[in-house]
Amino acid sequence: MDFSLHNNDNSKLNKIDIKAKDSWENLSKQYDNKLFNSVWQAVDNGDGIVQQNELDLMNKLLSIADNTIEQSKGNGIIDNDELQTLIEKIKDGSIKKELDNRLFGTVNADIIDEVENFSYIDKSQDVNTVSMTPAQQRQHNRKIKGNNSFVVNVDYSNLNVETGDEYYIEKYNRVKNEDGTYTETPVVHRKMASGENRKTASWSEGLDRQISKITFAPPESETERAKQMKTIIDEVRTIGKEVGFEVEEIHMNSGWWLEDYGVRRADGKMVIPTESIADFVQSDKLNRKYSITDRKNISKATQGNAAMFQQPFEKNVQDKDKVYSKSYLEGGNVLNTCLADGTPAAIIGDETIWYTLRAMKIDEYEEENIELAQKQIAEDLGIAQENITFIPQYDFHIDMLYRPLHNGEIAVPDYAEGIKILKETNIKNMDDTTKQELIARLESLNEKSAGIREAAEQKLTEKGYKIVKIPSFDADNSLSINYMNGIGGTSPKGETFYITNKSDYPELNSKIQEYFQKAGIDKMYFVSTKQFLQSFGGIDCLSQEI
Repeated sequence: MDFSLHNNDNSKLNKIDIKAKDSWENLSKQYDNKLFNSVWQAVDNGDGIVQQNELDLMNKLLSIADNTIEQSKGNGIIDNDELQTLIEKIKDGSIKKELDNRLFGTVNADIIDEVENFSYIDKSQDVNTVSMTPAQQRQHNRKIKGNNSFVVNVDYSNLNVETGDEYYIEKYNRVKNEDGTYTETPVVHRKMASGENRKTASWSEGLDRQISKITFAPPESETERAKQMKTIIDEVRTIGKEVGFEVEEIHMNSGWWLEDYGVRRADGKMVIPTESIADFVQSDKLNRKYSITDRKNISKATQGNAAMFQQPFEKNVQDKDKVYSKSYLEGGNVLNTCLADGTPAAIIGDETIWYTLRAMKIDEYEEENIELAQKQIAEDLGIAQENITFIPQYDFHIDMLYRPLHNGEIAVPDYAEGIKILKETNIKNMDDTTKQELIARLESLNEKSAGIREAAEQKLTEKGYKIVKIPSFDADNSLSINYMNGIGGTSPKGETFYITNKSDYPELNSKIQEYFQKAGIDKMYFVSTKQFLQSFGGIDCLSQEI
């Protein structure tokens, strides 16, 4: 160490020479300084021997002390007034900020690989000391000589990271060691693959794209839903091996409707609501009721819940991909499409306009303000305003009802054809009472939604989309039948594929496959999403693709 130390009465100056495996007690006799003794007693783990991490920590502490007093700053001599200031910092806990150089937030793998383990002193206010017996507490206090502090070792040696990847550090787990010190290890999570890594430039969610990766955010619990998510991921991973994409998993403290939390822009970046907008949308729940006036006799489900997952989702997006929006977009109500000539476009449920106005803190739903919201949405998505089609909706998200196919094509729900199939098909697993109840629900939905669907199809036709009608059965969540919420693409071999939700009725799965094949899909895959369908979401809602 390149420091010198005065003895108690400042009459003698000693060169500080501390080595690993020295005795702290012998050193204290050598330097004859009570203040110095108080410092090393806060550093010692209790065995009385200088450990390498203690030596490193002591060097940091003496460096801080030497830079404390302006008049003697950096002179290499540790005066008693500098030592006194250092001890006060240890006692009040402020030393932690000067010693704590942990990584936080976004980190690259190459940075993590270069980070070395270190130690710092923290105040003794953790829950572990609360559970001590009085005798243990006295022993603990004696060991740190009343400084009310303890040594924390931060260990980066066992991080599982891969070169070139981007990660975020969620937190540091702390455990108590047998010697009375503590060890902290970072909890690190890999971020999603960047949108810059897309195989094709097409941003459409339709068939004219090659998918590189499909990402999921599985729950980390042991619930039935978590088990089903694992099954879904395994099934999709198997499909990916056949048609040419990989599956990745990201960490979120809560929430698994990954499609809703961010929307991919045409340039591959991710649109995320700002934290302030997300907070406002969450606190503005009472105003949501006005956004469902036209469909309240069909569905009362509302948007806005995705806002609560803004922060955990944002952590998983690579920094270079983030674009913070002024509008409020939920992925399930935005369908990325392309026009017939490949021009980036979008189909958006028109209730998004209302939510964007609320996010912009505009109350009046007037033509001038509507135009303002539409312009902001287009700017956030990075596409021309004239290429966005806002359609009336009769549920809270249009991705449960509509699906892009080839460029310039959109699949729309056909309840009349669904009813016809039910009436004409012998479905072994569906008793007659259940079938008749489903038919009655579909007939009611067909009637109530007719005007809204017709208006939506007219807007789509005017924009140049070819309408492809697909039989729909999604009128009773308990039966979990939805084929419109799916993932489409083209394999490297040039074959189109479509991944959708498997129902409990093989006959219906076979029938729907015929219709999608007529629409230009070569291979159809069904995955086990039943429990999630019962919560108003399917395979597309659970994932994001690039």
